[in-house]
Amino acid sequence: MILIDVGNTNLNFAWERKGQFIKTKRIPTDKANKKNIEEVFSKYPKEKILICSVVPSVTKIFKSLKRKVYIAGEDIKIPIRCFYNKKEVGMDRLVCAFAASKIFHRARLIIDFGTAITFDFLSKKGDYQGGLILPGIGSTLKVLSRCALLPEKIELKKTKEFSSKASRLKVEIPKDTKRSIAKGVEEGFSSMVNSLVEKYKRILHLRPKETIIITGGEASFVAAQLNFSCIYEPLLVLRGLLILGNEISS
Repeated sequence: MILIDVGNTNLNFAWERKGQFIKTKRIPTDKANKKNIEEVFSKYPKEKILICSVVPSVTKIFKSLKRKVYIAGEDIKIPIRCFYNKKEVGMDRLVCAFAASKIFHRARLIIDFGTAITFDFLSKKGDYQGGLILPGIGSTLKVLSRCALLPEKIELKKTKEFSSKASRLKVEIPKDTKRSIAKGVEEGFSSMVNSLVEKYKRILHLRPKETIIITGGEASFVAAQLNFSCIYEPLLVLRGLLILGNEISS
């Protein structure tokens, strides 16, 4: 089975065997076309294909392929009770919520660091309640890079370390523009996320054993500066598609 998460920045592919991902591949969304997508599938003519897409133009490419493609939200119903506007909810957010409710015990909040940062809330019964949409890290950097006199390329340091108690920020005052932007993004986004998590933990009366899940390709830029306990699952959409695919087979 081949699973594809079609996002605004990248297409993330995963090949599954016996419930495990054995291979992954990434194509930038702005480089995706029928030719290179068909090349990816050419060696796998009999594999079932499942996609979750938030990019209609890329969804159209998949529909034009000469093989059956299952599309989350169209061919596959996401079996989760949803209180969000059904005409506006992104399938990636719904699949993430579904996956979290199935995989993680007492999941209540999913934070996805993608093109946008989304906070999605689950009820104690596992219903999708809705959430917040914030500017993403990468998209913010792109906007800053267009400004006059600012550097075109700003690099952030990646880490997979997620803190569980106190923030470990080092006191540092940047002395050049690149580091000023990088430090501002790293500390600014982590402070914003930490503050929102603390706020909604109070509002929703989240208990210590109720789970917060972090996902998305840009989570690693602020991972070490998050000061709350969480589980990092970078392939949450793909794992949700895997569950849906297995239910089709059964």
